[in-house]
Amino acid sequence: MNNKIQVVNWNISYMGNHESKLDFLFSLLHGNYCVLLQEVKPHVYEYIKSKYQDNTIIYSLNYRTPSKFDSDARKLGVMIILSKKISVKETGIIERNVFPDRTLYATVDMNGKELKILALHSITGCNYYMAKSVQYDSFAEFIDSYSPDIIGIDANEPQIDSYGIEKMKFFDNGKGAKIFFHEVKNKGLCDTFVKYKNIADCEEGKPITVSHNIKRKGAVRYDFLFSNNNFTITSCEYLYDKAIKAGSDHAAIVAEFII
Repeated sequence: MNNKIQVVNWNISYMGNHESKLDFLFSLLHGNYCVLLQEVKPHVYEYIKSKYQDNTIIYSLNYRTPSKFDSDARKLGVMIILSKKISVKETGIIERNVFPDRTLYATVDMNGKELKILALHSITGCNYYMAKSVQYDSFAEFIDSYSPDIIGIDANEPQIDSYGIEKMKFFDNGKGAKIFFHEVKNKGLCDTFVKYKNIADCEEGKPITVSHNIKRKGAVRYDFLFSNNNFTITSCEYLYDKAIKAGSDHAAIVAEFII
């Protein structure tokens, strides 16, 4: 029985050629896998569904369909891709959220073991200043009730990275985001990369590793993969250069576990 699973979290970016990004993504995958994607536009969903038919494809915009009045901001969905030996028990979005289309969860079964997976995409504070903290409050509320085993998120946080959640500094004095990150810890999930690398110190003011680059802010780590103690981490890395070369503006987080 194969109890190994590969998990990828990646904001593929709504810009650029989706085919090159997906070629890169699927070149990484092997065995049992679960992929969490952000910024998936409807035409990219149709492409994935058509080309990669051996996989189970779950897409947030199938639950919260954009209306004719919605802007393009409502057409950036979240996706979960599962290898064929992983069966789905339950899926949905976080209804109590200002952007439910930026959320997606799936309860799945792999070799008789139930796994709860949550994919999230935070809105940006510069575009949605007041709504961002409310969105994070909703994330925390859902985590409290759902108790996920895996969370993949483009967080657009923190302002200052660190190896410990209690040492991070968040925008807007931590409203919302701080509650979310602390709830992640309270539910027994860890920062997979930090745990795997056994990072216990970092240079103040600099990200532990780079997942995104912003013109006015420089290098940041906004992308996270959280996992609980049901998983033994066997590898975890941020593929920044390769992901950028493929056409995204975010690193792909690639981890492997034994469950």
